[in-house]
Amino acid sequence: MKVVIASSPQQQEYVQELLGDLYNNIFPYYFTQDYIKRLIDFNLMEIPDIKELSLVEIMEVTAAIQTISSILKEMVETNKPLDDYNYAFNKNAEILSKYQIDFPFQLVDFQDGKLN
Repeated sequence: MKVVIASSPQQQEYVQELLGDLYNNIFPYYFTQDYIKRLIDFNLMEIPDIKELSLVEIMEVTAAIQTISSILKEMVETNKPLDDYNYAFNKNAEILSKYQIDFPFQLVDFQDGKLN
């Protein structure tokens, strides 16, 4: 028998806050406001069944979003490409995909300044 511990409402809320930080504080360095609005309208990074994630799963999602955010913030702060982080970025994007969280970006999408 396997015991699975559910994620807490606070953890679910924290993940939503991390996603909000991406949209409000990180994406504006890379995308126009119009494009960000279209991403939101398209429900990009919407987490289906967030309440169904176990403790382990919500922690994995949290770490993936934090890692992607850290890489993108570092690019803003240093203003140089971070090719060394390509593997970590892609690995964490794959983790999000594993939980049906649509994050269709690659690191190169963020390296050329504002898009769209």
